[in-house]
Amino acid sequence: MQYAATVSVPQGVPTLRNRGGSAVGLARQRRVNPHPEGAANSVGCRVRTPCTTGVTAILAFFALGFVAVSAQTDPSTCVDCHTQLGGDYAAVVQKFSNDIHGKNGLSCHNCHGGDPTSDDADISMSKAKGFLGAPSAQVIPEFCGRCHSDPGFIRKYNPSLPTDQLDKYWTSDHGKQIKAGNTKVAQCVSCHSVHDIRSVKDPLAPVYPLNVPQTCAHCHSNKELMASAKIPTDQYDKYKASVHGIALLVKGDLGAPACNSCHGNHAAVPPGFASIGRVCYQCHLVEGERFTMSPHKPAFDALQVEECVYCHSQHDIKHPTDQEIGVGQGALCIQCHDKGDKGYQVAALMSQEIDSLRTKYETALALLQDAERKGVEVSEALFSLRDVRTGLVNARALIHAFNPDSVAAAVTQAMVLANGVQQEGVQAVAEVKHRRSGYYIFTIITIVLVLVLYARTRLMDRGPIEK
Repeated sequence: MQYAATVSVPQGVPTLRNRGGSAVGLARQRRVNPHPEGAANSVGCRVRTPCTTGVTAILAFFALGFVAVSAQTDPSTCVDCHTQLGGDYAAVVQKFSNDIHGKNGLSCHNCHGGDPTSDDADISMSKAKGFLGAPSAQVIPEFCGRCHSDPGFIRKYNPSLPTDQLDKYWTSDHGKQIKAGNTKVAQCVSCHSVHDIRSVKDPLAPVYPLNVPQTCAHCHSNKELMASAKIPTDQYDKYKASVHGIALLVKGDLGAPACNSCHGNHAAVPPGFASIGRVCYQCHLVEGERFTMSPHKPAFDALQVEECVYCHSQHDIKHPTDQEIGVGQGALCIQCHDKGDKGYQVAALMSQEIDSLRTKYETALALLQDAERKGVEVSEALFSLRDVRTGLVNARALIHAFNPDSVAAAVTQAMVLANGVQQEGVQAVAEVKHRRSGYYIFTIITIVLVLVLYARTRLMDRGPIEK
């Protein structure tokens, strides 16, 4: 594998090669005059006088604000010289201080090769020393795969890290495109960044769950990049407004699905009609099991219709409502079923069952909440009402089997409990009325007694009545 070295130095910038007239000129200059007039001492090379290894080096360290790669990482002329050059060269070193590789004791030469112990540029960046330089986009997967496909190597740092990412990547649309010569598609650094690669658990990592949608959007919202592939660029905007996007990006629910939850990570592909249901079943298992037993399953397969997507859409999935079931306005069933056919009748029956249980649940909840606000103890009844809601959720899931009998059975079972809870709510409200009536009667009696006592007191103050 050949890697193109793309190391370049701007004209006029002092380097190992152009200062002192030779590759070791800088080291020699330091040995002769470590403090040239009008210039600050540097930490650019490993060959230093006692002065440069002492106080001056410490001062330079704080002046640059540079945090070395890691306490576990050996000193490196790569780090020294890039820091001295400043600008983008030093920025690379500063970024690497946060890199997961640096924190595990790896340094520049572990990826780019070369000899980090030599002050001579001809040696430190020699092909004989294995120097590779910066890889082109097309070879980056193999470049990273040298380590990440080696179980023995990875096990020394993170035994739980999988080593099949490269193999998966070549099966992805990204991998196939890059093998075909398209260097604009995503590869390792497109998603993980470069020189400041962070753990997936780091909130600042581009592949942290909260950041994944925007990371994918860097390419997939770019109309110019997506034009040749004829891929829409509105997925990110749709996702942000979806029930999944709101759960992840607004509510911060890390369990909510992002792009990679459905499309995969390194083996990212768009799911086809035969697999999209299985993708959704990863989270929506109950609904998936019911659908596979429904009369719609063979019909969808025969027509090559995408199961879940046909009713719920793709990236802009909204929270489902009971109004979507049945034959009323906004119902999804009437998109395919006309009035009079069996599917139309089944949809109407299931809708009636769901509506009756939901209405019962809402009525009972309103009664109990009213009683609770007025001081009646109804915590046990509210707890029982949770079971009614569970029954309602279960009945909604059963709709995916499109069997009105199973929906009716689930509703009937939940309705028995709902009736009991509703009765408790009625009794609680009646108790409030009873307490209120007692309060009114007590208040009236108290007022009457006060008036009588007041009248008696007035009579006593007047003394005996003269005849």
